[in-house]
Amino acid sequence: MTTLSTQFNLRTDNNGVPGTIINSPLDTGDTFFVEVLIGDIRNNAVGITSSNIALSFDGNQIQNINNPFDLSSPLLPSTFPLFRTGTLDNANGTITNLGAASFPTAFVGSPIGVNQLDPFSLLLFEVIGTETSTLTLDIDLSQTGFADGTNASESPNQSQFTQLIEVNPSDTPTVPEPSMSIGLFLIGFLFFIRRTKEKS
Repeated sequence: MTTLSTQFNLRTDNNGVPGTIINSPLDTGDTFFVEVLIGDIRNNAVGITSSNIALSFDGNQIQNINNPFDLSSPLLPSTFPLFRTGTLDNANGTITNLGAASFPTAFVGSPIGVNQLDPFSLLLFEVIGTETSTLTLDIDLSQTGFADGTNASESPNQSQFTQLIEVNPSDTPTVPEPSMSIGLFLIGFLFFIRRTKEKS
């Protein structure tokens, strides 16, 4: 039985605040949020105390623009103060080992997602290309722990999610190919000029 609930959303950027879920193509230059929500949905839910994720994307089409990429909230939950890690590589299109933890029994941080979905990560991206691409989320279930000491790898939970980043086609106008009729007209016109010069 699934014990971990996950949502992987793309949201509009409303002046730095996550807006509505994106359901239409973006334009080059648009910015958008990537939201990862997790929750403990067991009958005896106690919440999640740690997790670790990775994202992969086409760095020629989209780029992460969290500046700086300093692992502060909202990149990771403020209630997870321990073992905060994460590496951004826009050139290769990866965010790896993005994770953190809490230790509630030692009064360090607190669980998230008790019978509900809570934010684990919120990242800001920009569309830099003109082609549709994919964004993939991988959750390390072995590092996703519950407050009762168990982890998400002990049950059949989904660990990979994919979002399609649709981009409107470029508005760059295309130059039409010269037609055969234009070519024949030019040849005839040049021939006419040549004959005229020969007669004069």
